[in-house]
Amino acid sequence: MQNNTSKTAWVTGGSSGIGLELTKRLLQDNYQVCIFAHAGIEQAVKELHKLSPKVAGFEIDVQNESTMDEKFAEAAAVFGTPDLLINSAGIVIAKSFEDMTSEEYSRQININLIGSRNVARSALPYLQKTAKQGKRPKLVLIASAAGLVGCYGYTGYCSSKFGVVGLAEVLRMELRSQKIDVAVVCPPEIETAMVLDERKNGSPITAALKQIGGSMPVEKACKEIYQGIFSKNFVIIPGTQARILAKLSRVLPDTYRSQIDKKLDQILERFAS
Repeated sequence: MQNNTSKTAWVTGGSSGIGLELTKRLLQDNYQVCIFAHAGIEQAVKELHKLSPKVAGFEIDVQNESTMDEKFAEAAAVFGTPDLLINSAGIVIAKSFEDMTSEEYSRQININLIGSRNVARSALPYLQKTAKQGKRPKLVLIASAAGLVGCYGYTGYCSSKFGVVGLAEVLRMELRSQKIDVAVVCPPEIETAMVLDERKNGSPITAALKQIGGSMPVEKACKEIYQGIFSKNFVIIPGTQARILAKLSRVLPDTYRSQIDKKLDQILERFAS
């Protein structure tokens, strides 16, 4: 089934949210795409076939490295090795440190951070094969603005996403000599099904504080993310508010924290009254 005139992309978390939206854009750009997810694969492939027949789906759990090895081998047999790999698999449990159980904390670390490591490790031999063909493959890890700045009520999520940013930074350096590019995406709140569910059950204090970084419709955010993936930028931050926030936290950290503290105090006072 491999079509040598097309480029190939692999997208984990490709059955919903950011992963699904980016897959649609890849198909529109004549990519062959393999999507991987723990659920919703059949329905997603059916939807994506309306755009292009050049899509295949595989069920994986990013926590299970051996199963991922098997599915990546199957994917390589379908469309060949990837020119682009996007890891968009992830979860969020919006609870404070005090309220979060050790199991909930570990689950976010295992899926968001260890899962990113597992995806990169299982995909590396295939990215290396692509590089040996004289191409320049790219590995893209989806982190979060919560991987650059902390957020109230995001104990486990911030821990995991800060780790993803660190992982990407090291991979960027270590894979450079192998001609494999690496980028990390750090979006603000994006209005996916996961976020909409969080709004129903999560902390209103977290929701109010997150608005400092802004909230974006998935289509608009993914348009900017997609453009960023094909740029030379290592850190890709969609949304003007989020970019300003990230820059302020990096350049003037004390000023940033002072402003966040003032905003948080205002929010806490409002909900206490």
